[in-house]
Amino acid sequence: MAQPGEISSTFTVIQFSLETGSDSQPTQRSTNWGSYVSVEEAFHNARCLANETRSRIRETGAFGSPTIVDTEWGYDLRLGPLTVHRFWVHEHVSNQRLLK
Repeated sequence: MAQPGEISSTFTVIQFSLETGSDSQPTQRSTNWGSYVSVEEAFHNARCLANETRSRIRETGAFGSPTIVDTEWGYDLRLGPLTVHRFWVHEHVSNQRLLK
């Protein structure tokens, strides 16, 4: 629990995926994978999700071998130069002041 004057934060893991829509056009989908009190726990979960997704893509063999790239905000899963999944850790500050 935050003490008076401290900033209370939670960290959400969001997955952004590049997919092919029903009209064969590229589209983006986002999935919220939950909120965490600790940034370390959020990054750990994001890395696990990236590893699981990479394994599923490798099993199909249809798209080659994806690589995981560590970024400042989480992990990108890339096929060549194309980022096909992004596992992003977003900080939410509960007492964030709005600009007036």
